[in-house]
Amino acid sequence: MKKMFFLVIPILLLLLFMGCATTNKHLLKVDSTPPDALVSIHDKKESSVENIRKVAGTTPMEKNFEFPSAENRLWLEIEKRGYVPQRVEVKSDTKALTLNLERIKDKYGVPVKEYAFPFVKRLLFAIPDFVVIKRGFSSEEVSADESSAAKTGLAKGAHAYFTGKYEVVQIEGLQNDEHFLKSVWRDVKTAMELIDPIRLTYLSSPQYLETKSAREAARQLGSRYQAEVLLVLSGKQNVETAGMVVGKIGLSVAGTASSYGRGYSNAVSRGDSFFVYTVDVPEFSQGALINAALIDCTTGEILWLNKGLWEPINFSEPESVKAIINDLFTSLK
Repeated sequence: MKKMFFLVIPILLLLLFMGCATTNKHLLKVDSTPPDALVSIHDKKESSVENIRKVAGTTPMEKNFEFPSAENRLWLEIEKRGYVPQRVEVKSDTKALTLNLERIKDKYGVPVKEYAFPFVKRLLFAIPDFVVIKRGFSSEEVSADESSAAKTGLAKGAHAYFTGKYEVVQIEGLQNDEHFLKSVWRDVKTAMELIDPIRLTYLSSPQYLETKSAREAARQLGSRYQAEVLLVLSGKQNVETAGMVVGKIGLSVAGTASSYGRGYSNAVSRGDSFFVYTVDVPEFSQGALINAALIDCTTGEILWLNKGLWEPINFSEPESVKAIINDLFTSLK
């Protein structure tokens, strides 16, 4: 009897340990009317700063959600273009959540339209705004030759990617082209920095170039080249000298899977439960940051946006550039 008692104790301790290690996951069905609303997960009702976002996917969905053990509750944020966003509390014993989304109306009382990609016959392409920076221990400088090679490589890669999908025309530098582009670049660079690429098409209202002058510039360029959309790329590549690289890990890509769009697309295609990413691009000492945006020339709406980090790119190798371009545009349908 005594021997049996000592055998039972370890078993009970093992079961107790296993119980403590068990994750607090519960099956939850989330649906909305209309469907195809983006579902993000938060651990607080209100978040003042959201540097990290956890996306569960789009409605309808049914999957296991992990609840904090201390509170046993989460807040789900539901977003869809043209509808009022909602943040709803769910508890671990909630089995199903169905939301009727409320339409948003503009200042004239007209319902804001759901996201729709316009018909595109001709795509207008601007030479990338890209620099290559050489970094040493005491100084850094822009390499004019390598920057020029990078612009050429990215331009050729993007042109090849879209050939066969659209008629691609490049801005030729006619009179006033640079003036119009300057206005567009001013607004779109801010948008590239601030807008979350995953949520862009689900945000309740369309995102436009901020100023009237930039929207008019996009319209003028589209009219001049008979194009429906304008594609712009920008970024930089940091290249450290041999001495700087020694003993260092060059590139930090926490929160990205090269590009935000590819990371989310891959997560969806694999059937992953969640996609977690940093909203802000992390700091990096060596590597390439590339931003891309597609603008509706008629309205100035930012239709699509993506950005990402890569290890240093050899822009003289077409296959290397092709791989980056395919990654960058993977989420552009």
